[in-house]
Amino acid sequence: MWGLVAAGMQGALVMSSWLGWERAARCVGPVVRHRLACLHFAALALSPVLTVAVLHWTVSGMGVAPPQASPIEELPRQMAGYRALLAFALPLAGLWILGVAVMSLRLAWDALYLTRLHRHPAPASLLQIVRTLAIERMGVAVPQVRMADVASPLVAGAWRPLLVVPTGLMHLPRAEHEALLLHELAHVQRHDCRWNLLQRIVLAGFWFHPAAWMLYRRLMREREMRCDALAVRHGASPLKLARGLVRLAEHRAPSALAMAAAGGGDFVARIHRLLGVDAAPTTSTAGARLAALTLSTLCLLALAAGRLGRVDTAMADLYHASSFGPTVWVRAHDPAGRFALRIKRGQVLAATVEELPLSRDRIRQQGSRVTLLDAARQPILALTVTPQDHIEWDARP
Repeated sequence: MWGLVAAGMQGALVMSSWLGWERAARCVGPVVRHRLACLHFAALALSPVLTVAVLHWTVSGMGVAPPQASPIEELPRQMAGYRALLAFALPLAGLWILGVAVMSLRLAWDALYLTRLHRHPAPASLLQIVRTLAIERMGVAVPQVRMADVASPLVAGAWRPLLVVPTGLMHLPRAEHEALLLHELAHVQRHDCRWNLLQRIVLAGFWFHPAAWMLYRRLMREREMRCDALAVRHGASPLKLARGLVRLAEHRAPSALAMAAAGGGDFVARIHRLLGVDAAPTTSTAGARLAALTLSTLCLLALAAGRLGRVDTAMADLYHASSFGPTVWVRAHDPAGRFALRIKRGQVLAATVEELPLSRDRIRQQGSRVTLLDAARQPILALTVTPQDHIEWDARP
């Protein structure tokens, strides 16, 4: 329950922070807006990792102190909360794995579609145009060029970019098809296929989170606007690019892995931005900037959710038993004196009795049963150790 609440809270704060910056940065260029969108998407992906790091730091320094009155009677009651949490967590983990599998299959299907797309060599005239635009205007290496029966020019390939051009693109006016090709070469210049693949993988892990889907859509929009701006900067006419996009508007990109000129993003907003009729205010208000900064600060503070492991003992137990769990000292005493065990996931790594360390050969463990021996190899203390780093023993007289 703690993990779900923490993930939901952090995702809501990251999304709210982006909405604040989106409003405060209406008057800035597409480069800044795209970087802000990338930063927020990365924050959403890294927040759980950083929270687990904080949880690890918190739980590692806690130590585990079992009750001192009746150790062998208290452990079942202590573990009841952990078992209930585990019964709730396992179905959720299975559901998450199922969602990740479905998203991975969608990703594989998109890749398979691109590999099976029927392509044929481009004519020499098109190759010459692409070569001129890539070298003389964009300053990028000339990608492979193929023609296919697709609705819009697109770039595919995370490591070896491939420019796929519709068979009918050359029938458009020269200024329009050159503007569309410059847009695609901007994707090549920025390695957008590679970044989009990484973002799709992150989205597969966060398939359950509405904030992840919203941020990914915003990221696609800002990416397309940034490539529009790059195409215009390198010689494309904004009007011609807008006209070319409108001609392709009724078609969709064939694959979410490909970077298509008419695919993804807010199409109307792109056309308005190109034509200079954006209805956004010319200046951002101080209040919007203050709100955005406040929300971003709250995102950083939300990382402290890992400190809740100190309060939620059931969550601490679950974390102790996981492969990420820390190595802790369990300190206890009974009428015979003090002892301590250094444990990780139910395995005793070291022990001390009355502050005197025992050598490794004086610690015998078979499964959950642990026996501590004295110098003469006689049993001092017999314990049961759980994977959650709890212990039970018969109190010594």
